[in-house]
Amino acid sequence: MRQTLVAAALLLLGAVQAQSPVVLKTYYAEDLVKSPGLIEVSPGFTTVLDFWDTVDAAFSAKRELLRIEGGGSRLLLSAGLLGTAAGPTPVKTGTTDLVVEVGGRTLLFTVRISPGEYPRRYQILLKRERAATYGVSTPVQVQPAPAPAPQPAPKGSAPQAKPAPAPAPQPEPRVAFVTTVQAPSDASGKVTVFFNLENQGRYPVSFALNDLQVLQGGKPLKVEVRRDPLKAVLGPGEGQSGVIVVYGARPGELLLRWRGVELGPGRTFVLERTLLGTALEIQVSPEK
Repeated sequence: MRQTLVAAALLLLGAVQAQSPVVLKTYYAEDLVKSPGLIEVSPGFTTVLDFWDTVDAAFSAKRELLRIEGGGSRLLLSAGLLGTAAGPTPVKTGTTDLVVEVGGRTLLFTVRISPGEYPRRYQILLKRERAATYGVSTPVQVQPAPAPAPQPAPKGSAPQAKPAPAPAPQPEPRVAFVTTVQAPSDASGKVTVFFNLENQGRYPVSFALNDLQVLQGGKPLKVEVRRDPLKAVLGPGEGQSGVIVVYGARPGELLLRWRGVELGPGRTFVLERTLLGTALEIQVSPEK
C-alpha cells in the first residue's frame, strides 16, 4: 500500500509541475449523447479534455470564439481571437457548442468562456465504474441510538402485552467526499481544494454554502466555491464537482467542515478534512 501511495504521489506531483490541472469534473458518454455537458474556458488559460478513446473529429458553430487543438484522445480548448480594427483581440466572454466524435459516438458540450484564474481539466469516460481517482472517498454514516433496555414487570401485576416491534431503522446517509489540495509555493496564502461529492444514500442531501467552513487556528478563513452542477441538493445517485478557493491561509493545517442535511429523515452530518496548506496533498482511501 505504501509503494502505491508513493507512486501515486510522484505521478500526480509530476503532472502539477507540468501545469496539468487536476480533473475538475468527469462526464460519461451515455449522458453526453443525450444532453450537453458544460465546459468552462478562461481567457489566457487552457482547458484539457481527456477522452477514453481517440477523437475522430471536433466541431463548433462559432470557431472564432474557440480554439480547438490536440490529438489522440486529448483536446485542448482556449479562447479564440476576434478581428478588430486594432488587430486580433482575445475573446473575453461568450458561449458556443462543441460536438466531438469519439468511438462511433457523437458527444455534445456547451462551452462557456468567462474570466478565471486557472486552467481546467475534464475527463470523459465511456461508462460509470466505481473506481477511485485522486483523494479520499469517505462514506459518512450516522449510527442509530441504542434502544432502551426493557424493564421487568412488578410482581402481582397483570401480564402486559408484548410491545409492538420497533420500526426498522432508516438507512444511514452515505456521501462519498473526495478532496485534492493544491497550494501555491509562494506566500500568497491562496489554497485550492478540488472536490467531488456523490450521494450514495437513499434520500436527497443538502450542502448549503453557508454551512461550509475552512478554519485555521480555530478562526474561519475567506472561501469562494464554484461547483457543477450549480445546486445545493443532490438526489440519490447524483454527484457534484467543484473548487473551493481559500484565502489568507498560512503554512500549516487547515480544517474543512461542511455540514450536510439528509432531507426526509432530517438528520445532519458533517464532512470533515484536515488539510495541509503548504504543498500538494494526496489522500487515498486505506485498504480494507
